[in-house]
Amino acid sequence: MDKIRLIAWITFKDCIRNKALYGIFFMGLILFSANIIITGMFTWELGKVAVDMGLSIISFSGLIIIFFLCLPILGNDIEKKTVYLILSRPVTKAHYIIGKYMGLGLIIMISSVFLGLCAALSVKISVMGAGTFIPPHFSWGMFTLSICYLTLSLLILLSLAFFWVCTSTHHFTAVLLTIMTYFICHNMENVKNIILSTKIMSSDSLSIKVINAVTWILPNLTAFDLKTTAAYGLPVNTLSLSWLLIYGVSYSVVCIMLTVLIFQKRELS
Repeated sequence: MDKIRLIAWITFKDCIRNKALYGIFFMGLILFSANIIITGMFTWELGKVAVDMGLSIISFSGLIIIFFLCLPILGNDIEKKTVYLILSRPVTKAHYIIGKYMGLGLIIMISSVFLGLCAALSVKISVMGAGTFIPPHFSWGMFTLSICYLTLSLLILLSLAFFWVCTSTHHFTAVLLTIMTYFICHNMENVKNIILSTKIMSSDSLSIKVINAVTWILPNLTAFDLKTTAAYGLPVNTLSLSWLLIYGVSYSVVCIMLTVLIFQKRELS
């Protein structure tokens, strides 16, 4: 466990030193400033627009961190043979993968906290003096909870990114596979519902069976999107959220375990 913590801490420090991270934070601040300006152009559902844009910016910034910071760090370790220096010490491949995931996951969680505070500030400024535009059941607790589940969805995507890096031959291929996975995880359920509602295909057709198989293998990331619930202050089912939390954590753990098994069998040449 000490070796995992050490790798996680080294990975975390490497990310903190990376200028790209500060560029992403700066971009996030600009987008939050734009949120205040753009929200001011609306004369209806002001609170809903401010919350929706604030949470969307957090999600977008998290994706940028995964694609342009986390994936290159892991991919370059493998391609530039830096991983040999680590594995030459009394460190196993399992220690390396788990430690890297924990270090990069910590970066995502800290960025979500920082950007979440910026989002809350932008929402507060946007609706200042416009109390009638705030939904009557809006709560900052639900706003915070939506950020937590959004962060969990990013951690799930990070675990899938690790899987693709360890199974592909080039980290650019892993980036493309992660992007494809992200869009599939966010849109597959909607595509299935549209097909069934419009009756383009029957429920027992081959395409629907393939879609069902994909939805069982890949996570449904739209379930972690609570923007509408937070914006309108809709009631939430505590039991459903608890199962969703267990599902998200379990999926990430299983994905990292599979990544470790594949990485242990991989020949690093």
